[in-house]
Amino acid sequence: MALTSLVTSKIILALCNFLLLACGFTLVIGGMLVLFDGERVLLSRLLSTGQLAALPHPLLHYVSIGVSLLGVVLAATGILGCWASCLHNYCLLTLYFLVIMLVLVGECAIYVIAWVWPSCVGLGIDNESLIKSLQRNYGIGGQEQFTVAVDLAQTTFNCCGIESANEYDTSLWQLQALGPSLAVPLSCCKLLNVNQTKSYLNPEPVSHNLCQALEKNRHEGFRHTTGCSDSLEQWYRDHYVTFLAVGLVVVLIEFSVLLSTILNCTRIYHHNQEIKENTQQEEPDVSSPSTRETSFKRSTGSDVGAYSNETYAVTGSFRKNYKLMDRA
Repeated sequence: MALTSLVTSKIILALCNFLLLACGFTLVIGGMLVLFDGERVLLSRLLSTGQLAALPHPLLHYVSIGVSLLGVVLAATGILGCWASCLHNYCLLTLYFLVIMLVLVGECAIYVIAWVWPSCVGLGIDNESLIKSLQRNYGIGGQEQFTVAVDLAQTTFNCCGIESANEYDTSLWQLQALGPSLAVPLSCCKLLNVNQTKSYLNPEPVSHNLCQALEKNRHEGFRHTTGCSDSLEQWYRDHYVTFLAVGLVVVLIEFSVLLSTILNCTRIYHHNQEIKENTQQEEPDVSSPSTRETSFKRSTGSDVGAYSNETYAVTGSFRKNYKLMDRA
């Protein structure tokens, strides 16, 4: 019975580790796909606030690398778990259990922080901070990445500015005439090449003059007038929910692996105990014939009584004596 339970627990542990291995490979592939998705990574530059805004790369660049490394750790752990499921080794299972626990605790800490208080790690859309960043950094030398990210957002979401196009009127780009004499960036205009890849790098307005006109009745229909904040918020929310959903699936798989590991250790313990009990029960049975023979000899040697066979055993000398007595 214990052997059957042990085999079942090992099968469960192997299946859980196979899921963990598949999850690790999925995270590696997903992280690499996000890392090489340049536009998605670039757009995440607008999500970084506070100290994260000073990082040399956008936020998703680091998130994708972290996800890929996590996938490598989970894949290696899954391989270790599949190996451990084939052995009766407490040390290997303990090492495996500790690795899973460390990964699980670290992931839970990150997910709890990201879920409860995302602003503490600089995540989210802060319109006020983003407007200040646009007015201070757009078109400025050394801030090319931020400038291109704004152009990408305006081209992708068909918007202009964070809340309105008027933000460019008080920007350094406009006040210091750092760019061409434009009322708004060309990415705010409706473009002829909007369906082309990387059109944000070389925007071609439908009408350059009408797009840059100051009068609303003239530029209406040739310029995007809505701000990008709502679209950016929705984009951020979609990626945020996806990140948490993937994290929840990973945590559930790791938790199932922990439970299957504990179950396997318990079954191994009961299996070893049953082997010891069977060994202890078999030891008296091996020496039982000699024991019974010894007890039999002792009983026949010591319990000689009136009704024993030896009392009525007739020897040859007794018969001779008995005949002599008869003759007498």
